[in-house]
Amino acid sequence: MRRRLAVVTVGCKANFADSAGIASRAMRAGFDVVPAGNPADVLVINSCTVTHRADRDSRALARRLRRGNPRAVLVMTGCYAQTSPDDRSLLPEVDHWIGTGEPEALSGLLRALAADSPPRMETPSGFAVDRLLGRTRMFLKIQDGCDAACAYCIVPKARGGIRSLSVADAVESARRAEEDGAREIVLTGIHAGRYGTDRGDRDGLAALLETLLSETSLCRFRLGSVEPLEITPKLVALLAGRQRVCPHLHVPLQSGSDRVLQRMRRPYTADRYRERLQRVSSEVPGIRLGADVIAGFPGETAADFEETMKLAGGGLLSCLHVFPYSARAGTESAGWRDDVPAAEKKRRVAMLRDADETLREKYLAGQMGRTLSVVAESARGEDGWFRGTSENYVDVAFRSPGCRVGELVPVRILAVRGRTLTGEDAGGR
Repeated sequence: MRRRLAVVTVGCKANFADSAGIASRAMRAGFDVVPAGNPADVLVINSCTVTHRADRDSRALARRLRRGNPRAVLVMTGCYAQTSPDDRSLLPEVDHWIGTGEPEALSGLLRALAADSPPRMETPSGFAVDRLLGRTRMFLKIQDGCDAACAYCIVPKARGGIRSLSVADAVESARRAEEDGAREIVLTGIHAGRYGTDRGDRDGLAALLETLLSETSLCRFRLGSVEPLEITPKLVALLAGRQRVCPHLHVPLQSGSDRVLQRMRRPYTADRYRERLQRVSSEVPGIRLGADVIAGFPGETAADFEETMKLAGGGLLSCLHVFPYSARAGTESAGWRDDVPAAEKKRRVAMLRDADETLREKYLAGQMGRTLSVVAESARGEDGWFRGTSENYVDVAFRSPGCRVGELVPVRILAVRGRTLTGEDAGGR
């Protein structure tokens, strides 16, 4: 009887793509991979370390999994395991601790843990593994690592320098996923907009996307996070002119103050950020643009914060991901002594989150009466209702009696309920 393994993921889309890779290796070793939450003999935590809270969440998850699975083998991997090996002593609940810099060690451990299970001879496609993990949209990680030096960020230490997947491997993964039924592929990475720079490629992300479009015919492609200066004319042209490129971008902002951006070691000004978003908004009408924003960075004054509020609410963005600044050991800013008082930081976070709600409400209201293309991700009951994600990255609940999970469905939007649009199949089924 095969041993069962589950991967539990904390963090970003790149981590979810890494989890699919871990699951693939486990299947080749002989495991039956089951979704998180199912009974399993081995539990792999793919951890995050972007903030101290992420570290804490990874530790809390390990303890919770141990309580619920006292006889399972528990493995900690991912960015937290890489950057904080000394924390191993804090978690006696964990049996094995392997960082991101030791992929072969993890593979060897999986083979050893599955020693009594016959190995699989055929490697599953990425999308097949995503479906085993409960996802019907494939995360294709096209690069890893980051060469930036943002003052607050530990990720380069956790992930190393930029390493790009070859075009041939990316195409092969996309083809296999499409053949296996994938209808949306999310191109993700730690710094995806710098794809190919380690090989000297110019505009590598746009070139890769153009190749993927020419080598596939049924799936659509979504770009993950792209830095503002990496939104090139060629990338905008693909967003504007190719129906299978989703009209959605996440463009990190962090601050609307030039003084704070400079101190953060961000390579753009607020005006350059606006210019890039104005360009893509004018050429791709209706595109959904989101941004990360940090509130309370050391030295951020009331005037600096006002500049952030002004840019965030200026009509270019439709949603915000708001984070209070948290000093991360091992980063440059962790040693600075001019942190914003906790109460003021909390107030600024609340103001930005209120702005986010206003932006979301306005954007969702603008979808009324439109027909969106939605990938059906899960069935809701037995009365023909499904939940899915539209091309502009909105959560949609819709009724389609003839639909199957994984299909792309044209949905006419009829109502807004909170952060979810509701509608009906407009394809005549």
